[in-house]
Amino acid sequence: MKNTLIVIFGLAAVLVAVYLVISAESEPVYVRTAKSLFSTDNEPWQSTDSLITIAPVEWGRAKFFLTPKAKYSITGKLVSKRRYRRGLMSRLSPMDYALIWGKVPEMLSQLKFSQTYRFCFFNLRPGAVVDMNYIQNHVSNNHLIPSTENIRRALSKARKHEIVRIEGYLVDVIANNGSKGTSHWKTSLKREDTWGGACEIIYITKLQIADKIFE
Repeated sequence: MKNTLIVIFGLAAVLVAVYLVISAESEPVYVRTAKSLFSTDNEPWQSTDSLITIAPVEWGRAKFFLTPKAKYSITGKLVSKRRYRRGLMSRLSPMDYALIWGKVPEMLSQLKFSQTYRFCFFNLRPGAVVDMNYIQNHVSNNHLIPSTENIRRALSKARKHEIVRIEGYLVDVIANNGSKGTSHWKTSLKREDTWGGACEIIYITKLQIADKIFE
């Protein structure tokens, strides 16, 4: 019995050690910066200068072709995030962030946000008095494509109401899934559109969550 207990405790110790090693390796690497550099007051920045070429991404039998349409950065408050595990595009873009900026963070007590099927929705709370057009122009649902495995691991670290900064490129995507056919994703290039096609598809080269920068 004594020897059996020793074996059990030994195996438990090994399993704990393995878990700690795996956990440590899966944690994203970051550098710290000053939170004071953050501001959600500014509009997202966009430019068609100095566009890069992105190599095709292969995932199993699927191959994704990304075409940069604009260089892009956005700083906003995270009001909702959703992980997607089903569907071809979820391999490339595992998570969406819903971000708000401008004066909308001041209206949070009057709003409720949710995400489903790659869309973001917001509802007014009882008694809310707000400018609907202003809100629609200052909220975006972002399909996130991490450029590195480190950024992919970091996506889940952002918490609701944290300030997030995303830098990278707005891209169109063509996904070839062999005999199963081809899928197309087109990014929005303006903040005033709504409904289908209004989401930003971002190839992320730098992600900042609070005071942590991931690349």
